[in-house]
Amino acid sequence: MATSVERSGWHELRASGLLGRFLLLCMGVSLHSIDTLVTATIAPAIVEDIGGVAFVNWMISLYQLGAIVAGTVTAFLAQRHGVRRLLISAALTYGAGCAVAALAGNMGELLIGRVVQGLGGGMLLSLCYVGIQRWFPHHLWKRLFGINAVIWGAGSLLGPLIGSAFATFHAWREAFWLFTALAAVLIGLITLRLPAREPGHAPATAVADTGSWPFATLLVIVCGTLTIAASGATGRPVLAIGGCLVGIGLLYMAARMDRTSANRLLPTALLQTDHPVGAGLLMLFAIAVATTGFWTYGPLVLKILFNVTPAFSGFALAGESIAWSVGTMAVAASPLSADRALIRAGVVLAGAGAVGFAAAVPTGSLTGIIVCALLQGVGFGISWPSIVHRIVRMADPADQARAATSPTTVLRIGYAVGTAATGIAANIAGLADGVSVAAAKAAGFWVFAAFIPIVALSLAGAWRFTATDAGSRHD
Repeated sequence: MATSVERSGWHELRASGLLGRFLLLCMGVSLHSIDTLVTATIAPAIVEDIGGVAFVNWMISLYQLGAIVAGTVTAFLAQRHGVRRLLISAALTYGAGCAVAALAGNMGELLIGRVVQGLGGGMLLSLCYVGIQRWFPHHLWKRLFGINAVIWGAGSLLGPLIGSAFATFHAWREAFWLFTALAAVLIGLITLRLPAREPGHAPATAVADTGSWPFATLLVIVCGTLTIAASGATGRPVLAIGGCLVGIGLLYMAARMDRTSANRLLPTALLQTDHPVGAGLLMLFAIAVATTGFWTYGPLVLKILFNVTPAFSGFALAGESIAWSVGTMAVAASPLSADRALIRAGVVLAGAGAVGFAAAVPTGSLTGIIVCALLQGVGFGISWPSIVHRIVRMADPADQARAATSPTTVLRIGYAVGTAATGIAANIAGLADGVSVAAAKAAGFWVFAAFIPIVALSLAGAWRFTATDAGSRHD
């Protein structure tokens, strides 16, 4: 049953006219989250039609690359042009990418469409956080961040279902046309429902910056992300490790360059682990890296060792998404004073799930696998709203818009690094030499156990992140 605080919050949204604006932001989030897994589901039909099986993984990687770049520049662009105008541009970009993919005659054309889709979709997601920070009163931020996370989880569940429906009829082009149409609907609703003048609650510190675009920083971010993605695909461990380290070094260089830029893209405290914002983003990066093992290599290892069907692996991944959403809903109305406990408990649970896979996967414990997946989902679910809320609250006033988009951007970068790192661990364990039971058994242990130090780093970050009272900084 909703508490009086929840009822008053929703009444305030409806009475002020802000509810419609929030629903439009949520529609953008749902498009991005559903699309992420739709393409993975229809990939076999795409390859059967236009070829390019060697580049299947790039359909996901390039989409995520576009989303990372878009998430990085969203706060910068929103300060210059406003959320409403940027929402229209993001939906237009996303729809254009969908149309290019629907018309693709070969894999190269499809990949171009996927990059454009990622740029638009990633910006739609990040704009939800910026819009909440700029349009809504502070006391509603945590609840709205939580609802956003629930919508993301629901979209992750709908994606495979929608993709399967289109794949059954080999109608992969129609799937892209559907999302083109939905983007057009979103543009129409934004034009009709949002006033031309930027809605209220934009802080004075959100005045547009002046100066040139930070092209050099963006270029280094793109090069670093692509280097990490490519290193995870090579079968040569030395090159893979070297490439991953070079990619991480380039991302670090980009962060250093951004700190001295006239128009920054990220919070100034990003690299300051003694600052709550820096510690929180380090925590997010580490836990993202540590929790990629199952969805990258779990299904393959289980198939080789125990002939487990892909349907079970899909069920486990869906269970993680459900647990994320349920966990978020369970803590939606929690008070600010509970943030410290929720963040620490969430990181502990997610870390326990990541470590537990090292025992469950090699032994084929299906019950253990489900438990670990649920632990990861619940851990992220109960902590995510508090993490985003605390990072925004603890940022300097001039950095709050950038702080609002930084968690999703850092999480995506962490997933990219984690995917490459699990590939390296699997190849060193023997999969680079060919698929075999022995190699799969070793990989089933090391793609999880190798990340125990990263889990420990995320725990250290969580304790440092929550060491300062959330109310002691800017409200």
